[in-house]
Amino acid sequence: MAEYSNDTLAEMHIHENLVNLLRQSDEVVKVFTELIDGLQENKDFEKIYNKIHVPKTRIEENRIMFMEYLIRLGETLRNRQNYIALANSIEKFIQLMDGATYRLSLFRIKGYQMDNEIYSMLKELATTIVSEYRSIYDGLIKLKTDPKKALISIRGLSKLENRADELYRDLTFTIYSKYQNQIVPLMVLKDAIEFMENVADLLKAMGEELRYLALYRILIT
Repeated sequence: MAEYSNDTLAEMHIHENLVNLLRQSDEVVKVFTELIDGLQENKDFEKIYNKIHVPKTRIEENRIMFMEYLIRLGETLRNRQNYIALANSIEKFIQLMDGATYRLSLFRIKGYQMDNEIYSMLKELATTIVSEYRSIYDGLIKLKTDPKKALISIRGLSKLENRADELYRDLTFTIYSKYQNQIVPLMVLKDAIEFMENVADLLKAMGEELRYLALYRILIT
């Protein structure tokens, strides 16, 4: 497989570390998806949520080690701030996903139910942010060998983020309408969808960092 010719060993190692962080994040995404899929069923939601702790802790620890590596490389490293931004965003991504997953699990653990209208919108919002995540992952993988294809992978992020915003607004209105006399489930669901909406915004911002790196590689090769 061809490598871009101007890469240093350090930059290759940086790319591998970022890919590894995002690949580990997939375990968090799988837990989130499992919980979303089972929200209208009788599941052990506490058991499902607890699966998130190990990969979350691993990613946080690996992010710290990656930052220490960047510090050792020094401030003259090209695109240093973009690498830092991506690493920090990956950690923030799994923290937000953890927050959303916890609140949705708490909603069901406490015995609250979700009707089909709310669940349908929530499921679409979840699917939308997972699609954003997949676009980022695919783009990051392709950044190393074909930055033009990386740009293609992330070009739909704005459309996905816009759809996430629409769903967030519709869900907020529907939740307030249906749980206006039940403050606890209202606040728990509201917090959950706010976390999810923040994920959508974060992934769009990650796409911009990735876009810059792809354009940079195209221009120097």
